[in-house]
Amino acid sequence: MYDKPMLSLEQAQAAITAMIADHNKDSSRRKVDMAVVDDAGNLLAYARMDRCLRPTFALRKAYTSAVRGMDTLAFSEQLNSTGRSLESFGDSQLIALPGGVVVLKDGAVVGAIGVGGLPSGIDDQSIAQAGLAAMNV
Repeated sequence: MYDKPMLSLEQAQAAITAMIADHNKDSSRRKVDMAVVDDAGNLLAYARMDRCLRPTFALRKAYTSAVRGMDTLAFSEQLNSTGRSLESFGDSQLIALPGGVVVLKDGAVVGAIGVGGLPSGIDDQSIAQAGLAAMNV
């Protein structure tokens, strides 16, 4: 029998709570949205702060990390190094901006986290990492 590890709703909610707390350490930051998805990119948990300017980027970043099996920063670097474009994948949901973090358990992709809204995707990535740490995978 196949035993597939999965993220729980409790883990997804813990990630959202941790990301909100991490974001709120700097009250001058632009507002963000945060998403947690399963290994196929299906939404498990989502939060959008009031006045978030780009409320779909977190979903796309999480989806991209899950289906590609890597952080979106690494995916962006892979595209640049191979000369490929997003269009070559034929998936309009993929995005090549930092802020998506893959969630692994025993080497298998079990989901991903995405954060969108800050001018630097690296700052989005940092918040997503806080969510990952709270999941205890």
